[in-house]
Amino acid sequence: MKILTKENLTRIGFVNKTSGFKGNVSCIVDMARPEKLLNKKFLFILLEGLPVPFAIEEIEQRENDLLVKFVDVDSETEAKKLLRKEIYTEKQRAQKKSDILSWFDLKGYMAIDEDAGELGKIEEVMELPQQMIAKCIFNGKEILFPLNEDIIIDINEKENILYVKLPDGLIDIYM
Repeated sequence: MKILTKENLTRIGFVNKTSGFKGNVSCIVDMARPEKLLNKKFLFILLEGLPVPFAIEEIEQRENDLLVKFVDVDSETEAKKLLRKEIYTEKQRAQKKSDILSWFDLKGYMAIDEDAGELGKIEEVMELPQQMIAKCIFNGKEILFPLNEDIIIDINEKENILYVKLPDGLIDIYM
């Protein structure tokens, strides 16, 4: 039997608000391709520090948000108990850039820019209102760069390397 711990899961977002009075919730997701969740049967919600599986009755994508109806969450009162709780899914091994489940999975990867070369390990992945940001230490200085599919050239999961093409002048701002 497989034991699920927080380490076996990937954070994908959080429950933002209730929607309607039948127990639906709106979830903010911070993953590159939220449509990959549409075929999931379960999502995990962190309750009292433990991941609890919730069976999905219905799920619908709305831009980068999801509208979810969980089985056995049948009222607005029950749904309110899930507000601001983190949502997880089982970790999956990425095979290429389009398969990265969450930007947070890139923490610890070595970032290599097409022009500047090795930028350093991604020390932190931060969620800002409009986008995800990676932090590296390059030549002794902290640099931040956006994480989006436009700048990612390739991901080597076996060696934990992220190949990027940063916008011209971005590194110069930090140097």
